[in-house]
Amino acid sequence: MAKTSTFKKNWPKYLLQWGVLAALVLFLTGLIPSKEAADPEAYCPLGGLQALATYLAQGSLPCSMSSLQVMMGIALVAAVVLFSKLFCAYVCPTGTVQDLLGKARKTLGLKGLKIRNGSASDKVLRIVKYALVFWIFYMTVTASELFCKNLDPYYAVATGFKGEITLWMSIATVSLVVLGSFLIDMFWCRYLCPLGAVSNSLKFWAWIGVLFGAYYVADVLGADIPWAVLLGGFCITGYLLEIFHSKPKMQILYVMKDNSACNGCGLCSKKCPYGIDIKSCTNGKVESVDCTLCGECVAACSSEALKVGVCKNKQGKCWKYVPAALTVILICLGMWAGGKFELPTIDMKWGIESVAEDGTVTQLVDPATLKTFSIEGLRSVKCYGSSMTFKAQVEKVAGVHGVKTFVNRHSVEILYDPAKTTEEKIQEAIYTPVKFRVTTPDHNAVDSLKVVTIRTEKMYDKLDINYLGMQMRLSGKKIYGVESEFSCPLIVRVFMDPSEDLSAEWFKEIVEMDVLEMPVHGGGVNEIEVDYEFVKMEDGFTMVNTAEYVKNLFSGFSVQWKSRIEAAGNKQQYLYEIVDKNYEKPIILRNMPYLSNHLSKHEGVIGVYLTLNDDLQPCIRIRYADPMTEDRLWELMTMETWTITYKADDVREEAAKFSFKTRGTVYTYNE
Repeated sequence: MAKTSTFKKNWPKYLLQWGVLAALVLFLTGLIPSKEAADPEAYCPLGGLQALATYLAQGSLPCSMSSLQVMMGIALVAAVVLFSKLFCAYVCPTGTVQDLLGKARKTLGLKGLKIRNGSASDKVLRIVKYALVFWIFYMTVTASELFCKNLDPYYAVATGFKGEITLWMSIATVSLVVLGSFLIDMFWCRYLCPLGAVSNSLKFWAWIGVLFGAYYVADVLGADIPWAVLLGGFCITGYLLEIFHSKPKMQILYVMKDNSACNGCGLCSKKCPYGIDIKSCTNGKVESVDCTLCGECVAACSSEALKVGVCKNKQGKCWKYVPAALTVILICLGMWAGGKFELPTIDMKWGIESVAEDGTVTQLVDPATLKTFSIEGLRSVKCYGSSMTFKAQVEKVAGVHGVKTFVNRHSVEILYDPAKTTEEKIQEAIYTPVKFRVTTPDHNAVDSLKVVTIRTEKMYDKLDINYLGMQMRLSGKKIYGVESEFSCPLIVRVFMDPSEDLSAEWFKEIVEMDVLEMPVHGGGVNEIEVDYEFVKMEDGFTMVNTAEYVKNLFSGFSVQWKSRIEAAGNKQQYLYEIVDKNYEKPIILRNMPYLSNHLSKHEGVIGVYLTLNDDLQPCIRIRYADPMTEDRLWELMTMETWTITYKADDVREEAAKFSFKTRGTVYTYNE
């Protein structure tokens, strides 16, 4: 019998398959430029279903997932319930690769292994994909991290084995796809693919609906059944239905068979990727849990006994295009819906009510009095981990009772009590990048510094970077400073001497130190418990000019009064400068507003600054003009009490915040 090609008759399938594969290659390789790095999981329906399950069970979305993935998952469910496994037939790149491997084997004239549908081997192997479904969904919901990335063969290849993978798992699954599918037609899809297991279960949607309905009723009646029990029930039910009742009867579309026109040639069964025994179907339609409506059997049929339709009088030539068209429509609807709304990655509330041991609920705050305000443009809020970090920050603010994060648009909604706090106070509490100087390098001796980047977790407080810097200071290494940038995980840049060559193991030991033993002035040690987590050290390093580094890491202060500048007019102005290396300490910066407040009450004081001089030495500078003099300024600065104005009717005499022991130097001020 001559070999029959189905390409011309089934071109919609090949157009979609190859179009999707080509688009993925173009975007993932960067041949089509994009402002943001391409996300291999952006449209993954399995990831979307994991995200939806996590949201329903835990009230949060897994890391980096958004409503787009959720809607693609819902589109897949709609396709399977109403029509068939259209995603598997027309979109899945792993399925396309398996199809090619099978064709390559046949082209080479090699004989593959046959596992007959319904055989004992077939039934045993099919349980594997259900076990994977339970494992993947359980791990994802528990950790709020997309666990399938650890072993997804598509994700591993798409990221060049550099994504969030477990290497041995990824190598194993890619090997199984390549070798298994080369020897056995659609080996991955039939026996290992978690999405295939979910799709096969959903073909029996009425039974699955009964299962979920029973769980819901039990929950309403007060039975506290863990969600993992429902997950296990779904997997067991799906598997049993697949092996004992492999003919779902509740779809709209089927491959319809006209038995009177069938010549019994068997080409349909030979061309079916899943080896479905189509020629033996006698009830007018192909009812198989494995059928994806791919159209290969229809295209191979020489007697036109097979067509796609809904019943015997609802089929024809145009119907063969319907599955492909429905696939495109559902994908477009999923993308449209995903862009119309966004589920919050986390939606958490606290301090609104308390529940006693006997179940009594006490209202702590009237929910009707609470307000919500949104903050946009928080690019650091981009996943579940960074959302939890943000939640840890705002939870410390008195009067804040909840937060929602939306990672796709990098925004948050904060629920607060206007009687206890304001939007300004909450914004002030939001994390800002932290800089900590470990020690000051001699820019005359070292003209450039090495910059290494590490990633850490559990460093939610502003003081955490200071503590990390102190740990590095106590190590004795030539480390000059650290600075953080809010991300997930946290970005920490470490500035060090070019001669230092520190490993990831060294950083891990320093970061994950349990107790910081910080020497106390006057003797003794102050033990501070820390619980930081080292994630990784990024490859390579950069160099930075030492002078620029010193300027960048110095946190200065500047205040000047426009009215005083105008009053000085053409008078000669001066700078009174006091240099002290201790002025780089945070306590000086915190107390500079008090000094400026105290000095501002005296005519002739124009500005107060904490800055670096030309020699890059920390200094306090006072800008002044007549009638202020050097002696009078020194007298004001060295008073034991300062006059501080908090409000127009609240002026206090308070102890000086810091002392000056050495007189400064006067310079002529030049604009």
